[in-house]
Amino acid sequence: MTNSYSASLNRRNLLRHMGAAGLGVALGSLSPLNAAWAQAQPPRTGRFAPGGDYLTAPPGLMAPDRVRLQSGLVQPLAFYDREGGETFLSAYRGKVTLIQFWRTRCHGCQEEVPALDRLAGEMEGAKFELLPIALSEDSLADIDRFYARKNIRHLEIFRDTTSLVFDILAPKHPRFQAKATPTTMLIGADGQVLGAYVGVAGWERPAGRALLNHYISQA
Repeated sequence: MTNSYSASLNRRNLLRHMGAAGLGVALGSLSPLNAAWAQAQPPRTGRFAPGGDYLTAPPGLMAPDRVRLQSGLVQPLAFYDREGGETFLSAYRGKVTLIQFWRTRCHGCQEEVPALDRLAGEMEGAKFELLPIALSEDSLADIDRFYARKNIRHLEIFRDTTSLVFDILAPKHPRFQAKATPTTMLIGADGQVLGAYVGVAGWERPAGRALLNHYISQA
């Protein structure tokens, strides 16, 4: 049996009843709140638009510093700087962090690494960190040659020496269901995974900058 009261609460009836009760002002007062909600939503246009290849992470997904393997062993998710120093993502808390997993022989990386280098230079001083993490197949000499050839001046060198960080953190391409490079991952200042893009994302373009600046403004 249909509940006649519930059935009557369609939008037209609800607005009519509220108006009769003198609640029209209450509806109008919601508009600033709606505007605030709209401003709180990250701007997603271009390659980052809903329905595209940009993947949004579920709320509350934190970037880990360690992972428990099927064997039960707890394995640190460390990557290494140029001198071999161990580094963890938690070291970058307080800044919006863009991770790029890349390889020197990756076709898309030939385009994206120099673009991110320029972006890093332009955004220096903001609450923002760009972490280019090369996969295990590349030696330090390989990376040095690549940086010299592409005139990379603003990016540090980090290596995922076992590719475990990439294997654990990087998502699959939403359409091809395979992992690939370049892959970029956006991490909030609180350590929460915000999203990822498999392929050349164009973070240096207006749509990418708008998304980055939205989260930086909240850091």
